[in-house]
Amino acid sequence: MVAAICIAPVILAKAGILQGVEATVSPGMEGELTAGGAILVEQPVVVDGNIITGWGPDAAVEFAQEVNKALSQ
Repeated sequence: MVAAICIAPVILAKAGILQGVEATVSPGMEGELTAGGAILVEQPVVVDGNIITGWGPDAAVEFAQEVNKALSQ
């Protein structure tokens, strides 16, 4: 599992991890995400396979719940 929230999904995109993967990121960083090949989804939290992304502090609880859910499987 890989998980990133706020602007951290940009690091995953730059590393090529998000190529062809649905993901989200903090507002204003969308271009960085798509430049790395990610498919931008404008939702607070996005789960695509074993990759979980969240767009910022307002999504922290939902993001943590998704990470917990993934770790429990």
